[in-house]
Amino acid sequence: MPDAKLNAIWAKFLKGKTDSVLREDLTKAYYYLVEAESRRLLARLPLRVYWEKKDDIGSSGAIGLLQAIDHFVVPKDKKKDPGRAFEVYARYRIRGQMIDELRTLDFARRNLRKNARDIQEAEAKLTAEIGRVPREEEIAKFLGIELDELYDWIAEINMLNLLSLDVEKREGEGNGSWADCLVDIKAENALDKVEKQEKIEIVAESLKQMDLVGQKVLNLYYVESLTFREIGKILKISESRVCQIHHVSIFKLQDIVDRRGKNGGITRR
Repeated sequence: MPDAKLNAIWAKFLKGKTDSVLREDLTKAYYYLVEAESRRLLARLPLRVYWEKKDDIGSSGAIGLLQAIDHFVVPKDKKKDPGRAFEVYARYRIRGQMIDELRTLDFARRNLRKNARDIQEAEAKLTAEIGRVPREEEIAKFLGIELDELYDWIAEINMLNLLSLDVEKREGEGNGSWADCLVDIKAENALDKVEKQEKIEIVAESLKQMDLVGQKVLNLYYVESLTFREIGKILKISESRVCQIHHVSIFKLQDIVDRRGKNGGITRR
């Protein structure tokens, strides 16, 4: 829908927020935000949670969108173009509702933080022994677990990290989190821009340390917006294998980014 038409709908709706037809028009116009946030979130979930919560997450996101429409207050400097400010606000409300839905799950059936450390230590020891980054099956053997169990660990760790990032963003009072790199925030001050750009640069440099298949999966999913099934066809592997590669790549990327952050960020030349 053109911005001019959307702004006209906003102007009428904001007068009293009682017109159900206008509310429905706004819901349809911005429902793509629900789909985008749902897609981004579902990619981080263990398969069993994905199938269990797929519909519930979509529904909770729709509720978040409706809440955003009803509670949105236009900033004074955005009176003539409220749409962009609403997108940022709506993404926050939509994602918040989805995360709240996930918090109802009792998924932490293991000490996931310990599992994460065990995986990282196993990878470091194997790398020192064999002189290259170990494959997942080698890590699983080192840990004495089945390969499928390793994938379950990594998927659940990713989910725990996702919830932790959301808490950091909600409670950080503006400090933000690495999750901000994935969100296009239109209005930000100069310091925000510098901090965000540095985070993006750290992520970009960290990606270079990953294997080519992992880089390709992340690029096709997050940049090209392809589904796991479409990526599988391109790489000639199964959809479930793409999902596994995605989970492992996200886990490794998070680890690299965290280590870079602790060591002072990117290296300037």
